[in-house]
Amino acid sequence: MAFRSGLDSWRALSPAARLLVTNGLAFNLGFYMMMPYLAQHLGGTLGLAGWASGLIMGMRVFSQQGLFLLGGTLGDRIGYRPAIIWGCLVRSVGFALLGWAEHLPLLLLAAFLTGFAGALFTPCAQAYLAAECRDPNQRQQAFVLHNLASEAGMLLGPLVGLLLTNLSYIMTGLVSGGVFFLLTGLQWFYLAKRVEPEKAVETRVLQQWQTIVKNRSFLRFTLFSAAYGVLFHQLYLSVPAFIQSQHQTAGLLGSVFTITALIGVVLQLPASQWVQRSLGMPRAIGLGLAVMGLSYLMMGWFDHWPVAATIMQAVLFSLGSILCYPLFSARLPHYAQTGQMGSYYGFYASFGGCVALLSNLVIGSLLGAAGSVPSVWIWHGLAVCGMGAGWLLYRQLSQEIRSERVFSKSQNG
Repeated sequence: MAFRSGLDSWRALSPAARLLVTNGLAFNLGFYMMMPYLAQHLGGTLGLAGWASGLIMGMRVFSQQGLFLLGGTLGDRIGYRPAIIWGCLVRSVGFALLGWAEHLPLLLLAAFLTGFAGALFTPCAQAYLAAECRDPNQRQQAFVLHNLASEAGMLLGPLVGLLLTNLSYIMTGLVSGGVFFLLTGLQWFYLAKRVEPEKAVETRVLQQWQTIVKNRSFLRFTLFSAAYGVLFHQLYLSVPAFIQSQHQTAGLLGSVFTITALIGVVLQLPASQWVQRSLGMPRAIGLGLAVMGLSYLMMGWFDHWPVAATIMQAVLFSLGSILCYPLFSARLPHYAQTGQMGSYYGFYASFGGCVALLSNLVIGSLLGAAGSVPSVWIWHGLAVCGMGAGWLLYRQLSQEIRSERVFSKSQNG
């Protein structure tokens, strides 16, 4: 039933929208071939010092998260199609260089190119997909399919990358870069050759950004939604610290990402059907964030059974994520002004990245020395974060959707 519904949703999409959904698979396939093995390559194969490895990885994160707003704004001005094409091409070069380079200056350049490429094509691809799906229900289904494709790429990418890296990290870089080079050609041929924003923006960049920060409803939505990034990035920080403190192998951490990806692939469509049929967007987002937050309590409640605690956390986290994650991107165009959708997606991503970075600094300082057991207050704090943000978003979206229905009835009546 869910598969048939997903197939019907796929068939209803335009050719451009289908390509943009498929991009989710290819983007994550190429990305996760490289990134899980980058630190090992830098410190092991190349023998770089820890500070150099951290600088390279930090450059990639900063050039992506910090430049999302700029990338989205560029897309509003030059068109989403050229921004996506250039982003894919730049990342193709960046990943190939990242696999081949051996010296710090070239590695930093490669890291910057891969990050900036993501900042260019990610908000523009989201804005293009939203623009292709004018109907809110179709838009919601499109982002559900996109998330499903992304989870499949996240599942397959590390497996392919492991095989390639065992041969040579240069081979990993070339294949990953080749994936994005192929994507460059696909976007060139299949995305419509037109200016995708509804109308070119006439205002200056700073004036445009001022209108975004004055949009209070959008800022509240962005602030509360940033809790998702806070909770998600703890899979890379708090969860590994917990596993290490319990003297478990790295295989347990690998199982976390395998479980989250598998649940996303298998249950994303049934979850979206439940959201459309029964829950609705406000309750789905609120419940999803709350369950994600509560999943971290497993670490404190079942710390004497670390394997069971980690697996239960991964399962609950994933179930919450598939409920809410596609809905953030589907809802965001409601707040965007005409011709500025890329900037809104870019601001949303940049703000969420900054909040995630700050939360990592705070939580990282609370984790203690390497190998020490994380404080139970970290798990309670994450639970409060998920439940609080979920409740606030539920209230906001319920009020907004209720007002939209009243306005629509008054217009039709």
